[in-house]
Amino acid sequence: MKGQQSFNFQLAIEQLKETLRVDFIGLALVDFSKHHYELKWRFVAGNLSLRYRKIVLNSGKGIAGLVFKTGKPMLVEDAEERLGEKDLYNYPVVVFEKLKSFGAIPLFRDDHVQGVLLIGYREPKKLTVESFEQFKQAVGPQFGPFHHKERLKDDVIEQ
Repeated sequence: MKGQQSFNFQLAIEQLKETLRVDFIGLALVDFSKHHYELKWRFVAGNLSLRYRKIVLNSGKGIAGLVFKTGKPMLVEDAEERLGEKDLYNYPVVVFEKLKSFGAIPLFRDDHVQGVLLIGYREPKKLTVESFEQFKQAVGPQFGPFHHKERLKDDVIEQ
C-alpha cells in the first residue's frame, strides 16, 4: 500500500510495546494483491516464534478477522474463561503466542478497515477496560497512514 514505506511500522509497534509494557503486539494488514483479500500479521514484537507468519485470515475469522469485519475494537480479559479451550483454535495467534488477555483495534483508511493492531499479555486479566483505553489513547487518532476511529464503549466486540 502507498504510504507504508515512509512510516516505520516495526519501530512504531516496538515503541508501543515498551510504552504499554505488553508481552506481544502485532499489526495485521490487508493484502489486496490476490483476487480476494487476505489479512496477515505483518509486523510483531514480543513474539515467541515465527508461526504468526503462517496465519492467513479471512473476514470474520480470528481476532484480526473479526475486528476487520466489524470495524469495532475487541477486548478479551481472560481468553480461557471467555473463549473456552475448545474455541481457541479459531484464534491461532492467541494459541501460538500463548496470549491469555488481549485487545485489538481496527485501523481505517478512507472509512475502510485496512489493518488491525493487537496487544496481548501472557497472563489472564492483565488487560482491563482501563488499560485497553490507555492503549487506544497511546495509538492516538493517527497510526502512520491509518486512523483509528473512536467508537462508543458498548461497541467493543464481546466474545
